[in-house]
Amino acid sequence: MTPKAAVDAAVLAGGGREGGLPEGVPNKAFLPVAGKPLVQRVLEAVRASQRVRRMVLVVPAAPPEEVTRLADWVLQDRGDLLANVEAATRALDQAEWVLACAADLPLLTGKAVDSFLQACESREADFYYGIVRREDLEARYPGARKTFVRVREGFFTGSSLVLFRPAVLERVRPLLQQAVEARKNPARLASLFGGGYVVKYLTGRLTVADVERRARELTGLRGAAVVCPDPEVALDVDADKPQNLQVAEQVLLRA
Repeated sequence: MTPKAAVDAAVLAGGGREGGLPEGVPNKAFLPVAGKPLVQRVLEAVRASQRVRRMVLVVPAAPPEEVTRLADWVLQDRGDLLANVEAATRALDQAEWVLACAADLPLLTGKAVDSFLQACESREADFYYGIVRREDLEARYPGARKTFVRVREGFFTGSSLVLFRPAVLERVRPLLQQAVEARKNPARLASLFGGGYVVKYLTGRLTVADVERRARELTGLRGAAVVCPDPEVALDVDADKPQNLQVAEQVLLRA
C-alpha cells in the first residue's frame, strides 16, 4: 500500500431482517444502540477517518435521511454480500484502494480505521484483512463474544475491515464466497486451504504466514493478515451475540 494514500470506503448495510429485531427495523444495521442506529455510528466513524476520501453506502430501501446524508452515494442492497461489494466498488470509480466495512460495529472510531490503514502500510499486498488478538479484545471488552481461530502465534478473530485494490476483486471472489460461508467455523475455514492445512490447524502448527501463502497459491494475489491494535474493528453485533450489544451499550452510555 502506498504510504499515506487516500482510500475510498464502502459501508455495507445490506442483508435481510433477522429474528428478534424491533418492528420497523429492516435489518441489524439499523438496530438502535444507545439511541443511534448501528449503521449511523459506523458511517460517522469512517467519516472521521483522516484517510478516507469518498464513501458509498449500501442499504435496503428507504433508509432515513440522517443516515444517508453521511455518505457520498447510496446504493440499493443487491441481496448478496459480495454483489454489494462489487456494486460499491463500481460506484467508487477510479478508486486506487477500497475499504470495505460492515455496518454492525457499534464502537468503531475514526482512530481505529486509521490505525488499521496505517498497519497495512507495513506490508506490500493486493488485499489486507484485519485480525484481532483474543487477549486484546477480552481485556478491553470483557464479556464480549467472538469466534477465535488458533494459529501458532495465538488466538485471533477476524475484523470487519478489508482493504483491497478494485482490480483483484474478481480473482478473489470464489475464495471470499467460501470464506464468508465458513466464517464461524474455524475447522471449515482451514479446510478451504487443503488437507495439509487442516492437519496443521488441528495440531496447533498453522501460522498466519501459512494462510497468506496458501491464499496466494489459490488466487495468484498477495494477501496480508494485519493485526489490528484496536479491538473495536472486530466487536460486531449479531443475533447470536446479545452479549456484544450489552457491552457496546454500556460503553456508549458511559461515554
